[in-house]
Amino acid sequence: MNSDFTGKWNEISERGHGAGRFRVCPDHLLDLFIGFSVAGEREFTLESSTADFKADEIPAFENIDVQLGEVRGIYSLTLRLTDRGLTDLFSNICSDLANASSVAGAAEGAIRIFVVRLSRWAELLRRRRDHELSFNERLGLLGELSMLVWAIDECCVDAPLAIRGWRGPDGDSNDIGLNSVRIEVKAQHSTQRQSLKISSLDQLDWDSRNLFIAVNRFCSSDEGVSLGSLVSTVSSRLATNSHGLMEFQRKLIVAGYDPDAGYVDETFKLEELRVYRVTESFPRLVPGNVPLGICKVKYEIACETISDFVIAPSELEGLIND
Repeated sequence: MNSDFTGKWNEISERGHGAGRFRVCPDHLLDLFIGFSVAGEREFTLESSTADFKADEIPAFENIDVQLGEVRGIYSLTLRLTDRGLTDLFSNICSDLANASSVAGAAEGAIRIFVVRLSRWAELLRRRRDHELSFNERLGLLGELSMLVWAIDECCVDAPLAIRGWRGPDGDSNDIGLNSVRIEVKAQHSTQRQSLKISSLDQLDWDSRNLFIAVNRFCSSDEGVSLGSLVSTVSSRLATNSHGLMEFQRKLIVAGYDPDAGYVDETFKLEELRVYRVTESFPRLVPGNVPLGICKVKYEIACETISDFVIAPSELEGLIND
């Protein structure tokens, strides 16, 4: 759907406002249009004759103007992009809003989903602007993206499937889920102590499924991988799948990634990928083995105590491909 929005905007860009507006997603319960403002800014408009928008629920953006209107009983909400450097992001936002609200059974429900999703985007963009990823957060994202590239290139996982399986940004207890395999991804710098930091009781809650911990150990280097290079690699694997690319870009925003930040080109060398199989005897805290009343924990596992659980990455690859 993202390609539909981008393609139509590109098609009419030379004519700008004079081209008029064009309907998109004709099967949607709401009337959706794209076009250009008089000043040449991209616009996305939602209209409904049966349901109104509540002004106090509409979020504010830094680079997107949101306007409500009503003409002869037709209620409208228009998003206008004021920063032309964010055209790809704007297409992703509009596509996501249209796709998410398309599942509603009535116009009122579609508007509700649309507004909730719009508020979520406003919060994500605000968080990215106000909070730059810390070094450890960047290292963690580097580890997750490295595992996505490994799954796509080494395990031959279809790229859109790999992106659907990347669950960390959406708050899942494990970072990656592919087929019947769950992978908790950890990243360490070569200067850091070799231990596994566990942030919840659910993270290693083994229930007879294939659960693994993949530890990526990096060192700073003048040459190697960076967040920018890994994002480019994954994006290239999704070049023919616009929905998968949109989902990948959405998850990057949720993860706090900013393509314009100075850290994007920081390079690291992957020294080692170590994989642990989590079995019933693996040392861990889970809901079933802590005293009643304990509902939240953070703890560390010393890597030297769990060497018996190490497996070759090729074994994990075989299970993913099984």
